[in-house]
Amino acid sequence: MPSEEKDPLSKQEYDKIGNLLLDLVKGCPFIPEKVPVQYQSIDAVESIGIYTLPGAKYLKRNVIGGFTAQIKFQIAYRSFPTSNDQRINSQAKVDTIMSWLEEYGTMQKLSGGRTITKITASNSLPYKDKAGGDKSTIFAADAVMEYEKD
Repeated sequence: MPSEEKDPLSKQEYDKIGNLLLDLVKGCPFIPEKVPVQYQSIDAVESIGIYTLPGAKYLKRNVIGGFTAQIKFQIAYRSFPTSNDQRINSQAKVDTIMSWLEEYGTMQKLSGGRTITKITASNSLPYKDKAGGDKSTIFAADAVMEYEKD
C-alpha cells in the first residue's frame, strides 16, 4: 500500500519537472509566433514566462520508486496593449493557453516515465508594470499540475 507522504519535491525532481513544463508550454499551438517563452523569467518585450511556484510536493510514493506529485505554476504574458480590445485579446491569450493545458496537457507524456494526470487553472488577471515605466501589462494565471512517475 502506498504511503501518504506530503514531502516537498526534491531539488532534482523540481528542476526536471520545471524543464518538462517549459517544453510542454512551448508546444502549445496558441503561443503567438515569434514570442519568446522563458522559464522563471520574462523579457521586457512581448513575451511569456513560466514560473514554478512554492509548494511542490509528493502526494504519494510507492515501494518500487514511483510517485504522484503536484506542482503549482504560473503563466505570464507581457504585452503592450493600448486599447480595450488589445487588453481583452492579450488576456484571452493566457486564458487560451491555460485552457489548452487543462484539456490537452493530460494527453501528454513527459520524459522519464512521467504522465500528467490533471491540470487545473485559474482565470488570468492583469498586472500593470508601473515600476519599469514601459507601459506594459502582464496577464498571469496560476495552475496546479498533478503527475505520476512510474
